[in-house]
Amino acid sequence: MVRTVIALPFLALLAACSPGPGPEEVPPRDPQVAQALDDPLMTDPDLSARNERAAALTVESDGSLPLLPATPEAIAAARLEAAALVGGADKLVPLGDPQATGRELKRRAGPADQLAALVGGEACRDELQVSAIWAARLPVAMPMYPRGATQSAAGSNAKGCDVRVVSFTTPVPLAEVMAFYAVRARSLGTGPLFLRAGEDLQLRGSGDGLVYDVRARSEGDHTFVRLTTLAR
Repeated sequence: MVRTVIALPFLALLAACSPGPGPEEVPPRDPQVAQALDDPLMTDPDLSARNERAAALTVESDGSLPLLPATPEAIAAARLEAAALVGGADKLVPLGDPQATGRELKRRAGPADQLAALVGGEACRDELQVSAIWAARLPVAMPMYPRGATQSAAGSNAKGCDVRVVSFTTPVPLAEVMAFYAVRARSLGTGPLFLRAGEDLQLRGSGDGLVYDVRARSEGDHTFVRLTTLAR
């Protein structure tokens, strides 16, 4: 009995001094995945509510975000950022009447259909990868309208198919959104073609190695925009 009483405190002391389990080893991330997930969200500040910076994998999703409230404050903030991107509010001149009739794209059309409507985009349909991250990787010349809420996004960096296919909403009125994209299009060196395509207003054209198609329509107190680009 005496030996038992002495041994138990000694064993307890040894257990307290023994090292616990070491920190769990975290496997390294693939460099390409890390770069994709850690890039700053340059074109859509509100995409941060749905970004995948902490994700190990990008899963297929439509990336849809709730509509931003059409409050005067939200609209004013978006307008201010849009004006800064084009060099001043005085550059945002209404476009007037469409010049011609374009090919209609149904509201329910998906990214593959949206890409097929772009000049030269049909051949890249099989390369599309659906992920919200593509909304943050639009070309500098054709960004998302400031504070837009992403509804769907797809894209590819494949050779000959460097494409972006994004849809989003904004509380800023349709005419102002189209004026913004007309200025961005002219920055590429050529004027866009302004069309009426079904319920959409459409801008399409090319310049400086980029082919683009912008379609937008009014939906209640928001503007729904579909933006497609192909870099050559």
